[in-house]
Amino acid sequence: MLHEWKRQHEEGIRAAGADRKFSTLEDLKQYVAPLLSENKALWKHFGPQSESALADPGSNVHIAWALRKIDRIVPNNRRILNAVEANRHLPGPRETEAAVAFRIHASAFETNQYRRLDTYPTFPAQFEECFSK
Repeated sequence: MLHEWKRQHEEGIRAAGADRKFSTLEDLKQYVAPLLSENKALWKHFGPQSESALADPGSNVHIAWALRKIDRIVPNNRRILNAVEANRHLPGPRETEAAVAFRIHASAFETNQYRRLDTYPTFPAQFEECFSK
């Protein structure tokens, strides 16, 4: 039963945002922007470069960061990717290039949560420039 719940949960995360159809690029950006903002706030408050982590490298802020990556950031990234994919007719060349860079980052970031990678691409600032309001 637990395995079935886990499978259903993972399927839900993989499909999140895929049914979001927008009529304009601005509508898509309005959907994406709050998800990006939440991810950025979590990184700023709990991430390895956060004020707390830098002030006290021995603190347990890394525990909160590990949890938030799994329960908020990875699902938000999935929602963003699925919404962009479902509306791939809306972005222009610049936004499409930024979305590809984000897809590469988000995929590697997620993989790194389950199986440690030596390195992976960092968040592409171009994506935030294109998709934040």
